[in-house]
Amino acid sequence: MVLSKVSPDASDSSLPNGANGDAQFLFCICQQGTETVVKSAAMAPSLGFRLAFSRPGLLTFKLPPSAERSTPNVAAHRIPSSVRWAVRLAGYSLGQIQGTDAREMAGRVANLAGSGWDAVHVFPRDRALPGFRNFEPGPDVLSHAIADQLRPHFPGIPCGEGPASMGNRVLDIVLIEPHHWLVGWHTADRLEATWPGGVFPCRPPADMISRAYLKMAEAVAWSRLPMRPGDRIVEIGSAPGGAAQRLVETGLQVVGIDPAEMDPLILGHPGFEHWRGKSSAIKRRRYAQFRWLAADMNVAPNYTLDAVGDIVQYPTSQFQGLILTLKLSSYDLAQHFDAYRARVHEWGFRRVDIRQLAFNRREVCLVAER
Repeated sequence: MVLSKVSPDASDSSLPNGANGDAQFLFCICQQGTETVVKSAAMAPSLGFRLAFSRPGLLTFKLPPSAERSTPNVAAHRIPSSVRWAVRLAGYSLGQIQGTDAREMAGRVANLAGSGWDAVHVFPRDRALPGFRNFEPGPDVLSHAIADQLRPHFPGIPCGEGPASMGNRVLDIVLIEPHHWLVGWHTADRLEATWPGGVFPCRPPADMISRAYLKMAEAVAWSRLPMRPGDRIVEIGSAPGGAAQRLVETGLQVVGIDPAEMDPLILGHPGFEHWRGKSSAIKRRRYAQFRWLAADMNVAPNYTLDAVGDIVQYPTSQFQGLILTLKLSSYDLAQHFDAYRARVHEWGFRRVDIRQLAFNRREVCLVAER
C-alpha cells in the first residue's frame, strides 16, 4: 500500500510531476547512533519539525506550514546547521510502499514518482555501524536487484548506476527493509549529494590493508582539496597503512608517522616512507617539505588539535590543507565543533568543514584549506 504522498512545494513548476502534492515531509539519512542528535535539533520549538517516522539510520519529519520556502528544491538547507555534519543525505519524502513482490512494488514506485527525474538512486538504510561484521554503507546486492526491477519504468535515465551529476533531480528509493521502501527525492546541489545515499562509491582493492583506506578515499573526495600527483603529504597515526595505501594510489608521496609497525604491503611501495616514532619527537623543521597533513589518532579531539597545531604553526611549515579524523567518545562533543573550527581558522585556514563520513564510525572528518 502507499502510505503517504507528499512534496516540497507544489508551486515550483521546475519539479518533476511526481513531486506535486499538498504536504511537506523531510527524510534524513544518518549513521546509527546519531538519530537523537538530529532529532533534538530538528524538533526544537523554534523550528516546529515533528517526527513522522523513524528507524535506525533514517528519520522523517513533518515540516510546519510556516517552513521557509526560499530554497524549496534543496532539502539539506532545511536541516539545522548545528547537525548538518551528521546528516549524510536529506530529501523530501513522496511516500512509503510495502509489498511482497519487488516487480509489482517497482510499478507502484513509478506511479507514485511520476516522470521528469534525472537519475534514480536505490540504497538501504544502514543496518549496522560501518565495519561491524563486515558491514559497509551504500548500495548492496539487494539494491542492485531492485534497481533492475525499476529500470524499465524509468527509461533513458541512470537507475542504480552510480553517482548523479551536479544539479540533477534524483529520485531516491531507500530500502527500510527488503519489502518496505521509502520513496523520496533530492536535488544534487553538492558533491556528496550526487552519491547514492550520500556514500562515496569506493571499490577497495582485494588486498586492502584496513578500513582506513575507505575513510581516506571518502575524505579526499569530499574535501575537494587540490591534491596533485607528486605532492607530499604527512600522515600522523598511519599504522597499519590503510589510509596511506589509498593516498599512494592517487600518486601522492606519503610519509607515515607512527610508533607502531606498518603493513609490509605499504612498506614496499616506492611512494611511502615510514618515520617510526611519535609526531612530537620529529623536529618541526622536517615538516617544511609537506604540502598536506592528515591525522587519525586514537585520542580526544583537543589532543589531536594540539598535536597538529604545534606542527602547522611552526614558522617553516607550508601546509595548504588538512584532513583530520576527530574521535568522539560521546556525541555530546558535537557542541564543541564550532570551537574546533575556530581554532583551525586561527591557524590561517580559510575553509574549515566537519562531516561524519559514511565510512567513519563514532568520529568525524575535519577538512581545512588555506
